[in-house]
Amino acid sequence: MTGRWQRRFKRWRSRGAGSVLILFAFVLGACASSPGSGSVLCGPSGVLRVGLLAPSEGSTSTAPQFRDADLQALKSLLLQASRCDVELEPLTSVDRARTRLNERHWDLAFLPPGLTAVALGPSAGYKSVRSLASSRHSRSAILVQQSSRFRGLQDLHQARIGLLPRGSLTGFYLPLYNLHGLNLSRVSYALNHASLLSLLERGEVDAIAWDEALAVPSPVLRRLHLDEHSLPQGALVLSDSLASSDYIPFLRALDANASQMPVGLGYAAGVLPEQQAIQPLRAIVESVESWKLPLDGQPYRVYGAKVAR
Repeated sequence: MTGRWQRRFKRWRSRGAGSVLILFAFVLGACASSPGSGSVLCGPSGVLRVGLLAPSEGSTSTAPQFRDADLQALKSLLLQASRCDVELEPLTSVDRARTRLNERHWDLAFLPPGLTAVALGPSAGYKSVRSLASSRHSRSAILVQQSSRFRGLQDLHQARIGLLPRGSLTGFYLPLYNLHGLNLSRVSYALNHASLLSLLERGEVDAIAWDEALAVPSPVLRRLHLDEHSLPQGALVLSDSLASSDYIPFLRALDANASQMPVGLGYAAGVLPEQQAIQPLRAIVESVESWKLPLDGQPYRVYGAKVAR
């Protein structure tokens, strides 16, 4: 390079380099502030492990509640929002999901109300960040045959009871809580409400847990008891490691693309969970979880420490 060109290059560098750096910083800043372009959100394993259950506890089937196309769309959205590989695990078993939560296996999860209460407990340690809206108004009930001699909860002493698996608020925690102090001759489990109904209609149990969101399916059945608690919505929850990181850009990306979520999920963009509504139910779940819990087909005394009403 000749001396003349060297002098021109030095003058350009002194005058233009600062502007180039400023422009470069501006571009980086703009990229960082664009939707969904926040820091990478991964779990400790290096991937984002996601649990998924339908937000309603009123299911009458064990069939998958989300189409394959919906699951693929959700996984793609989570991948773009987190910028991390995603392992999506859709489940129909609330008991298996409860185990996953207590093992802290998932980094985030879309949960129905009962499992939300489990997730927020001390053994799981998740944080709820978005509500999963549902048009169903679930409440826990107990059904018996219309001709049954049972007229109140105390009449169920030495009765045979059908429950949903551990993890269901309407089908496990609240019914047991309301039966506190009774001796049951046998506890039977079914995977869904339809199977519980079959047990009752065949006379294999005297009473079953039910969900008020579901109509009483036959005139030969009646509600023996209706729990006073209105169930809150389900929730999207984050593990403690994700909750302590910068997850806000991730939520903004989900909110901005909520229309891509499965319709049955009920993701409510920008809506915070009902913390006050879940607190008494959390206390009930933690109380029942501290009891020695019933085994399938075995007699059971409903006994243990009970939270104050």
